[in-house]
Amino acid sequence: MADSGLIRNILVSRLRFMGDVILTTPLLAALRTYFPSDRIVYLTQKPFDELLSGHPCVDETLSFSNSPASQYRMLLGLKNRRFDLAIDLFGNPRSAAWTFLSGAPMRIGGDYRGRKLFYTHRIRHDGKTRTAVDFHLDFLAPLSIPASSKETFLSVTRKERDQAVSRLSEDGLDPEKRMIGLHPGASWPAKQWLPERFAELASRLVRELDAEVLLTAGPGEEELARFVQQSCPEPVRLFYGLSIRELMALISCLDVFVSNDCGPMHIGPAVQTPTVGIFGPGEPEIWFPYDREKGHRFVHREMDCSRCHKDFCVERRCMEAVRAEDVFREIAEILKTDRSGREVLRTPHVR
Repeated sequence: MADSGLIRNILVSRLRFMGDVILTTPLLAALRTYFPSDRIVYLTQKPFDELLSGHPCVDETLSFSNSPASQYRMLLGLKNRRFDLAIDLFGNPRSAAWTFLSGAPMRIGGDYRGRKLFYTHRIRHDGKTRTAVDFHLDFLAPLSIPASSKETFLSVTRKERDQAVSRLSEDGLDPEKRMIGLHPGASWPAKQWLPERFAELASRLVRELDAEVLLTAGPGEEELARFVQQSCPEPVRLFYGLSIRELMALISCLDVFVSNDCGPMHIGPAVQTPTVGIFGPGEPEIWFPYDREKGHRFVHREMDCSRCHKDFCVERRCMEAVRAEDVFREIAEILKTDRSGREVLRTPHVR
């Protein structure tokens, strides 16, 4: 075990992206459990610092934009905090150098060529498939700290949640019905399920489950979401222009959240909303480390080209293979059970 008496100030860095930052929260929980009185500072790029606002395992976030001035100010703040321990979960040249510049006498990072010299303790991965959560937890090995939980967690305040409920009501959604959110966008085109399938799914959810269906869209995804909305014969609402905090609060109000393999997908489990992830070229065994017993499911059709990791694909056979029926079936199954897995007849409501 690490000598907790020698460690008082801890830096954890994962510079980007949304899902990756969320998947580090079990590591934060382990650090907080073993170092309950220590100061934990998280370094990440804007706007991902918003994810960790109010998080019980983070005392402060250091964030930066792409501007040189912003990064210079961040570096000054980094050097002035006198860290005892720094853990670099990103491992690119910039994050490795910044870990070194933190001045922490104990610096943990990956065993990567060249930049491994910036670390005092290096994590060498054995090449075996592991979940993204387990990948991050490996960085605790030099400290001999066990994981306290493998569940991700994001904090949503009561005020944020109440504002989200009010927004849903003001937009005309019936709070007595099931609330199901669909996120048709993704960072890369190859990871986007067919928009017409999202429209078909939305229509079935309204007609067959009498659910309220809403669409969420990130920056640059508005046109795609509008196409889904306009292609659905039933009324569905579109929410866009939301901050990360607003998106988190909105998702926390849903009964089920359905998303492509992208950052918002990871918000669902972290705010305890049952989530269905739709996978194509990615690896669900790595990027969907969520408990089925908690209501989380992924939909994936195995193909001879699966796990190609392509960002762009003309054929997109793996996404073509996922039917609206496949996703609908998982949603219907989730709605039949509560989060402990018991068969129940739940009264429709906004949770």
